[in-house]
Amino acid sequence: MAHRKRTGAPRKLVCLETYWGDHRQRVFQRVSVLPFLEGLAAHFDPPLRIAHRFVDSPEHLAAYTRRPEGLFWRDAESFDAPVYYLSFHGSPGTVHTALARLGPQALCDAFAGWGESYRNLVFFGACSVFAGRAGRQFARRFLEVSRCRALVGYTTDIDWVDSMVTDLLFLRRFYGDASPWRNLAALHAAVRRDFAPARRLGFSLFT
Repeated sequence: MAHRKRTGAPRKLVCLETYWGDHRQRVFQRVSVLPFLEGLAAHFDPPLRIAHRFVDSPEHLAAYTRRPEGLFWRDAESFDAPVYYLSFHGSPGTVHTALARLGPQALCDAFAGWGESYRNLVFFGACSVFAGRAGRQFARRFLEVSRCRALVGYTTDIDWVDSMVTDLLFLRRFYGDASPWRNLAALHAAVRRDFAPARRLGFSLFT
C-alpha cells in the first residue's frame, strides 16, 4: 500500500540564544529555551529536529546566518529549516546578547536575502522588539531586506513562562498544520484567541 506523503513545513527549527546566566553574572545558571523546544519536538512523529547555538556578537550571528557563506547556508541539512527562533533580551528593533547589542542594521544584514531561496520565518522570542514606531519600522525593513515570509514576536516586555507557552502554542500549530504558510494569519489569531497572555504581551505577526 502506498504511503501518503506528509504535507506541511519541514520539521526543522534553528534556535539562536543568548547566555542568560552571563547577563546576571551567574556562571552556574543554565537557563535555556532548549529543553522546552525539545519537549515540543517529542510531540511529533517524526520528531521536530532542532539545531541550537549560543550567540554573543554580531560577528558570531553573521557567521551562522550571512548568505551565502554562513554555516546555515553551507550545511545542506539546515538549508530548508522553516523557522529561525531567536531567544534574547530585546528592545525595539534590537536584540541583546550577553556581550553585545544587535541593532536593526546588524539584524537586517545578518538575514539579508533569506527568503529568496525558500519559505521561512524569523521568530523573535525577545522583549519589545516590535514595540512602538521603531519596532514597526524595523519589522517592515527586516521583511524588505530578508524577503522572509513572516516575522513573529512581541510588542511588550515579556514574562518568561507566558511567552514560552505562547511560543510553543504557535510552533505546535505551525508544524502540525498541513498548509502553514497559507494559514499563518489564522494560526497567529488562534493563539491570541485561545491564550489570553498572548494578547497582553502583544504577540504579533508581520507578513
